Amino acid sequence: MLTDLKIKSLKPKEKPYKVLDGDRLYLQIMATGKKFWRMRYKLKGKDSFFTIGEYPMVSLYHARRERDKAAAQIAIGLDPNIEKKADEMRQKREDSSTFYAVSEQFFLKKKDDLSDNYAKQFEVIMEKDVYPAIGDMPISRITAPYLLKILESIESRGAPTIAILARLFISQVFRYAGARLMVEADPTIFLAGVIKRPKVRHNPPLEKPQLVEFFEKLSLYKGFPTTLIAIKIMAHTFIRTKELRFLKWSYIEGDAIILPADIMKMSTKHVVPLSPAVIELINELRKYNGGHELMFPNARDSSRPMSNTTINRVIERLGYQGDFSGHGFRSTASTMLNEMGYREDIIERQLSHMERKGQRRAYNHAEYMPERRKMMQDWSDFLVGVGVIC
Repeated sequence: MLTDLKIKSLKPKEKPYKVLDGDRLYLQIMATGKKFWRMRYKLKGKDSFFTIGEYPMVSLYHARRERDKAAAQIAIGLDPNIEKKADEMRQKREDSSTFYAVSEQFFLKKKDDLSDNYAKQFEVIMEKDVYPAIGDMPISRITAPYLLKILESIESRGAPTIAILARLFISQVFRYAGARLMVEADPTIFLAGVIKRPKVRHNPPLEKPQLVEFFEKLSLYKGFPTTLIAIKIMAHTFIRTKELRFLKWSYIEGDAIILPADIMKMSTKHVVPLSPAVIELINELRKYNGGHELMFPNARDSSRPMSNTTINRVIERLGYQGDFSGHGFRSTASTMLNEMGYREDIIERQLSHMERKGQRRAYNHAEYMPERRKMMQDWSDFLVGVGVIC
């Protein structure tokens, strides 16, 4: 049996020679002085040898472990030389499949199906929080503890919502990798619920005096005329911010806007009756943006809609940060229209809050239009009548 002391004492000779360790393992000392661990074996009647590695990079202890591993492979008919090459190929493939590389593959494949905002969130969170921690790691070696550390780090800076999004994005990358046999499981499943989701704080509706005060402040605001028109149209029609941003001139049909299913939250076409006051606002808007496809194009790139934060930034500058948002026009209209005596199902239909039960949902899609037109006219008259919008 060899020892480290004995191995170190072995000197090169004119020709290579072998020193046995035991159980087919031997050390071959070359004329150059290099020492290689090798193992003799017979498989399918053929004698061969398996090179384990060079001493001292491969220690005596590890040489014996590799000898035992190879012996187990030979016992079931596997050739250790072939298995070693396969391991090297797997390792090479694994090293090229870093989390960053797989994530970029996923993003490029899915980017066209993602909204601009979602794509931006993915890129920012990955670049800031995820890639620095695990970007260079082979994705197959990443386990739940690595990911937990990332999520807890994000949460510790007071951003639990970002941590939840990070877990979602990481999970999407792992599921993409799993479908391509790069990993066997998604480790994020062990982290479900580890970050406590913050309670959603819904902005309360404005009461009549507050609504008057809001638009008094807006009348004094020195911003882009198109943004002010956008806010006024939202107040009249109480459509969602996304629906407003993606409005096209082609959606206007007479005295209504026909919103296509692809921009609607419930993926169903929606009709928004227009009062004369709204039509007047739209005609004013044509002076600024009539030559574009979008009614509210981005100031830097007219082929894209205005930013999803534009409306809320103006509202914040008016002094309503955290207390009101563009979405708040919907709850304000809903509350006041209920007080004005309109039935809840008509209001809900105009808000495009779809029924979940199939039969009633189909029924509501076709009904209430005369009542909805009258309600929208009364709402506009109310806003104009109280001096909110001129």
